[in-house]
Amino acid sequence: MPGDPKQDEQGTTWGAAHVLDVLEFLGRRTSPAPASIVASSCDIPRSSTYALLNLLKARRFVTYRAEERAWSLGSAAFELSADAPLFAHGLAVLRAFATSSRGLTVSQIASGAGMSRVTVTRILPHLVESDLLRAEPDGTYSLGLELVSLASRVGWVDRLRIAARPHLVRLRDATSETANLIILDGDHAIYVDQVESPYALRHSGWVGRRVPLAGTATGTAFGDRTTSHVAKDAVETGVTAIVCAIDLPGDEAAVGVTAPNWRIEEFGVMRAQRMVEAVAREIAQRLHG
Repeated sequence: MPGDPKQDEQGTTWGAAHVLDVLEFLGRRTSPAPASIVASSCDIPRSSTYALLNLLKARRFVTYRAEERAWSLGSAAFELSADAPLFAHGLAVLRAFATSSRGLTVSQIASGAGMSRVTVTRILPHLVESDLLRAEPDGTYSLGLELVSLASRVGWVDRLRIAARPHLVRLRDATSETANLIILDGDHAIYVDQVESPYALRHSGWVGRRVPLAGTATGTAFGDRTTSHVAKDAVETGVTAIVCAIDLPGDEAAVGVTAPNWRIEEFGVMRAQRMVEAVAREIAQRLHG
């Protein structure tokens, strides 16, 4: 027998009201909420809450944080707003990670991107959903693996990394310091590969790091390709960088080492320079060949 139209209408209204209650509740929060909190705050039976949350998850209106066992708004909820994040906002958020190898809080991302916390909070679900960022259990965010996949498609950089890798290993072994492969990007340089020093005190996590050319060994090396160049305390206090450009027509690249000032001085700065220059020539010869 056909159902009662009035009851059907009441059921539809009840369901729609609870969908809105859940979305409004999560929209007011600054952190994800467990399903039990959503249920009690929105006055919904817990069994119905799980079904409702999973339905909204399938439509991307909410997202589940497995590490926290909690729920937050998804990207589709923000797409309904006239204030939805722009592509430029996403780029600004990703660039906030350029000088950090650790996870960043929402406040740190906002500060690094020059954006408000509200705007950053809106864009983060988009980036996490696309695996451009990863939400960590401690509430911070780190770069996602999709960026690695995209970066690997930059053909000449990938070929350069493959060719240079064994030479970086030899440079690291010869100096016992971190060896770096660097490319030119306008008025900045980007670290695209790194073989870390075996010492406990070392400089690591610089792959993907973007540094200015002005006042750095890398900047000087790209300006004068005839020899290696040394800079102390340029990128980080207490760090010496020794860099030599690689002779590659059209492809702006360099190789170098980074080390604590005192340790590279004990090793011998000029000695390290000769090793860096030799490796730069070897990489160029391999690629020319």
